[in-house]
Order: sequence, then C-alpha cells, then structure tokens
Amino acid sequence: MDKELKKQLEEFKAQKSRILGRLLSRAFRLVVDISSEHLVQAGYESYRLGHLILLVHVNVDGSTINELAAHIGISKQAVSKIVKELQEQGYVETEKHPDDARSVLVKITNKGARFTLEWKVCTQVIDARFQEILGADRLDLLKDLLLDLADYQENKVQEELTEASAPRRMQWLDMLQQKAAAYSLQDGRKK
Repeated sequence: MDKELKKQLEEFKAQKSRILGRLLSRAFRLVVDISSEHLVQAGYESYRLGHLILLVHVNVDGSTINELAAHIGISKQAVSKIVKELQEQGYVETEKHPDDARSVLVKITNKGARFTLEWKVCTQVIDARFQEILGADRLDLLKDLLLDLADYQENKVQEELTEASAPRRMQWLDMLQQKAAAYSLQDGRKK
C-alpha cells in the first residue's frame, strides 16, 4: 500500500468511532440487549424483532396482509410468513375479511395483546436506561433528531417505492432480525 493511501486509511480508522452508521448500530445493540433482558425476564424467550414489528402494526380490530406490508414496508410474502409464525405461537389469528373474500384479516389474540403490551413496558425500560445515561433533555433531543431522519426516509421511500425496492427492504429487516437474535440473551449470556 502506498504511503498516501495508508495515511488516509489511518486517518479514517482513527475516526471510526464517530461514524454515524457505526454509532447507530452500537446504540441498536444496547436497545436489543436491554429489551432482550426485559422480555426474557417477562417469560418471552422465543421472539424475533419481526414479530414485534408486525404486532405493533396490527390494528386493534385487525389488519390485512396488504395493510401490514404497506405499513412495515416489506413484501406481502414476508408478512404472510411472519403472520404464520405468530399464528403458530398463538399471538395472532386469521379469518376471512368480511368485506373482501380474497383478503385475510389478521387479529391479535389475548396472548399477542399481552406480548405487545409487554413491549410497551419494555420501551419504557429502554427509555429509562437511556435517560440514566443521557439525561432527559438529551434523550428528548436524540428522539427528535432520529424522528426527523426516520420521517425523511419514510417520505423518500414512499416516493420511490416500487416492487424492485421491496426485496432490499426485506433484506434490511432480515439483517435487523439476525442482529437482534445475535444479541438476545440466552441463559443470562449473549449468544
């Protein structure tokens, strides 16, 4: 490697701790660690991030696969797979849509409602831990900044969303699920 290239590489590596993607990834690991610990203590050991994401998006009176796919931003096939997993575990049930015989209505069961509400408690635990670390004002600022970024991205995605982009979003969700699984606690230890 030539000297100039080596120098540039060393300068870049010296600043790697401030790379936004790396910081977000490390913060995400903290969220996963805190949530995994809480959910395991609450008795939920076999869950995936995709399960929680889907349950949060199911309307109280039920949602169709198409509605869930649009809200979450993944393919209908991916949503159907997650719904099947949740149905097998008793978190959701499906029934024919009363107004559209071609659609299935996904409804949360009592078990699914309890799990979703436990996630609500878990988010409060995460907020409390982050507030201990950052303080209330900085936590509010962090949330405001992340909301601005998320809103920007969602608006951009809505404008650009095509069938071709759905596989990329599914890959992204799968990657998040794999990272969450890698950091979930098993017998009090990280996997």
